Formats: sequence, C-alpha cells, structure tokens
Amino acid sequence: MDLLEAPWIPVRANNGSGAFRLLTYRELLCTDEDWQISLSRDDLELACLQLLICMTQIMFLPTDDDALLERLDTPLTPEEFEAGISPCRDWFDLDHPTQPFMQTRGVVAKDVTPIQKLLIGLPEGTNHAFFNAPGEVGAISAPIAAIALFHQATNCPSFGGGFKGSLRGGAPITTLVDGRNLRERVWRNVLIPEFIRKDFPDWTHDPTRDRPTWIDPIREKETIHASQIGLARGLFWQPAHVELVPAGESGVCDLLGIEAGPLYTGFRKEKFNFTLTNTWPHPHGVLHMNLKKKALEMKFASFTTQAPAWTRLTEMVIRIDGAKGEGSRPAAPIAQAKTLAATDSERRPLHLIVGGYRNKQASVLERRHELITLAAGWDDDEGRLKDLVELGLSAKKTLRGKLYFACQGYKDKDLPGIGVPLHETGERLFYARTESKILATFSNRATFDDWRDRRSIYVDRLAADCRGIFDELTDPYTMKPELIPIIAWARRSLNADLKKLKEGK
Repeated sequence: MDLLEAPWIPVRANNGSGAFRLLTYRELLCTDEDWQISLSRDDLELACLQLLICMTQIMFLPTDDDALLERLDTPLTPEEFEAGISPCRDWFDLDHPTQPFMQTRGVVAKDVTPIQKLLIGLPEGTNHAFFNAPGEVGAISAPIAAIALFHQATNCPSFGGGFKGSLRGGAPITTLVDGRNLRERVWRNVLIPEFIRKDFPDWTHDPTRDRPTWIDPIREKETIHASQIGLARGLFWQPAHVELVPAGESGVCDLLGIEAGPLYTGFRKEKFNFTLTNTWPHPHGVLHMNLKKKALEMKFASFTTQAPAWTRLTEMVIRIDGAKGEGSRPAAPIAQAKTLAATDSERRPLHLIVGGYRNKQASVLERRHELITLAAGWDDDEGRLKDLVELGLSAKKTLRGKLYFACQGYKDKDLPGIGVPLHETGERLFYARTESKILATFSNRATFDDWRDRRSIYVDRLAADCRGIFDELTDPYTMKPELIPIIAWARRSLNADLKKLKEGK
C-alpha cells in the first residue's frame, strides 16, 4: 500500500456523521469536503492526524503566512499535488521491496511478535490496560498498520529493554491546533519557514539530503548529535528495526471491521544500538529547559500524574523564559497560530488538541486525549490565563492541605486526627467536579472581556466546590466528639485561605 496513492485515511463525511470510507491523500488535499477521521481509538485518530501533518509538512511547505492562509482557503490543484509528492514518491510504500515505510527489510528475530503489541495499551505480556484481552486483535489492515508504525515510533514508549524510544521520550504530550475539518486541521499545523527556523536555525528544505531512516538508515553503533537530524528525518524518525509479517490471505481488519487491503498478523523486531546526544526539538510538543549541574537539560512534557490536562495549559500555549536559558516553549503550531491570529482582523478562539499517555516504563497506565478551547482575547494579556490556571491549582492545594491537616491531627494541641487519607480522595474529587467548570471558563469570551467580575465568579465557584468536598468527606467523622475540634479548625482555616485566594493574596 502506497500512502501517496492508495485509499487509507479512515474518515466520515458531514462532520463525522456520514458513511465510513477510506480516503486517499490526494482526495484530502485536493478537495474541500467536510471529512473527519473516524477510528475506534482516539489515540490512533490523533496519530493519523499527526502522520498527515508530517507528510504535508515535508512535501507541501508553505513559503510564508500568506501562502499558508491560501492553503487553508483553497485545496491543491492536481498539478500542485503531483509536484509536491514527486521528490518523495518512494518514501511511503508500506510493502516496498527494499525500503518499506517505517520498517527495515530483513529483520532477524527468533519469534514473530503478535500484531496486537504494535497497538499501544493492548495486552501482550504484562501490559493489561483498558480491559482488553490478549489476542483480541489478531490481524490489522495496511491503513491501521501504517498509522500504528508511525504512532509507536513517534508517541509511545519503546518496545522494552534494549530498544530505543522516540525523539521525545517515552510518552510525550502532543499539542496541535484544531480546525473545522480534516483538511483545515492538517494545514493549521503545517509550519512556515519562519517558525521552523526558530528551532532549526540552519534548516533548508532539501528532500534529497533530509531523508527518513528507512530511506537513509541509521548505522549500527552510530553516534548522532540532535543537530544532525533534519526536519523530515526527525518527523519520521524510526528508532527500532521492525518488519511487518503479512497474513498471506485477505480478510477483515480487526479494527476497521472491513476488508482494506493486505492484512498483517505480526511483526519482527530486533535490538539495534546507536547513541543520540542532546534533544531534537520536535515541533509537536512542549519542550522544557532546566539547568542541572550547570548544563541546560531539555525534556518534553509528559503526563506523570492523574492531574487533568488543564493544569498544564500555561506551558502548552505560553512561552516561559527564565534565567540562564531555563523555561519552556509550546509546540510550534501553537506559537504559529498565535502569531497568525494577531494579524487577523476577526479575533478567533484557539482550539487545542491534546493527547498523550501516563505510563510506567513500557506499560500504559492512562490515556489522555481531549480538546481545550481558549476564548478569543486570551492572548491580549497572557498573565490572565496563567492566573486562571494557578487559581485552580491553588484551590486544589488548599483543599488537599486542610484535609491532610484534619487527617493528621495537631499533636502540639493534643488534637487527634481522622487517620484516613481523605486528602487523596479530596484531590481526585476536586479534579472530577471542577474540570468542566474550569474548561468552560477558559472557553467563555466573557472571561477575558470582563476580567475582574469573571475572575471573582471563577474563584467563588472553586471555593464552593472545595467547601462542598471538605464537608462531604469530613462530616461522617463528626459523629466522634474527639474529632470535632480538628475538623472545625481545618474548616475555618480552609475558609480563610479561600478568602485570601479571592483577594489575590
């Protein structure tokens, strides 16, 4: 299957409500239809979108912001499409005899790994997330195989010990810009040269030299500096030696539920050693810069706790510059969208696509994929968005702290505590009960147009939830007279701190 010519993009028309079909890459970019990606897993939908963005980035580079705006408005002509794919015509064939897409021919492996292992989070071995059974997926079609190969190499933990992981680490957060349909969504995340050079100062667009790893393979035991990796090579970086094993017969894909070309029942993988120094500045994630032992360490943001995505929103959209090079920068498409919006006479909201995993080594503990909207005007004063996020986090911290105090007691005053970790339950309840209200505040135009009053309303709502959760968790223990003093003390302290929060103290 050739991704440049064959139908492989799983979509539905009419904003996702139409009939399911497989779309060609040519149809996507050369027509203005209301297609939406349609798969049974949200992480694979995001991976499919990201794959399309990367393909478009390296083959149809807009020269400037005017060219990008033209791409958003007008589909490519057949002639423009042919000219764009011409330098990369042999790059995207999943079954190419010598250089198959995201694979290495001739992989030597003792055993064939079941194809389900290629779908992150499904159980093979010790990974039993998402309540799926081992062997549930026995065969996948070429469209799913292409998406899964790209996803495994770009966004997922490695295959385990001895296997290299993605350029962004084990389970990075991906942040992209949303659009009204699939074609617009792809173009809104394609970078113009001005924004590419912010991370790649010496970058030039040259497909003859900047080639992916299955076209120009990494050498065994090679030492590679991140600055040696070009944009196309980095976007399609494949750190492992893998090779799909065909089923040998046609049939129904276990994910799509239809026949969709060749089937694959497994893959071969082999350990392959090389050394990568420094961090490649991938454009699709938040990059942190921290000073450690007098050296600047760069690391991509990932989900490490159960806290929802809004708690990371400041770093996702605002560049933070600290002392001595420390700080963080948002994903490049987010930064570009903000700059383009500043030149638009009509102020528009910013719609963010956020996706990632919380993992423990090669095992996935949690899957996160969601949309977050920032109302128009959020960037007029970036400190306001930062304030909203910090207020939410401060309210949570206050609730957790007072519940912890009630649980531990106050030995100096000879006041016994509840002795149950209510603070952990309280934190989970806070996130569950406030998330929809917090996201609604971010997406409400009035939040930034009527800042003073809306900030006050926002804090009042957070405070009411904190008091409600505190009372709900502690009231059952007021039946014990000896616990009433510590609960009353904690409640009074909670009210005092929430009042200070509203006053901005």
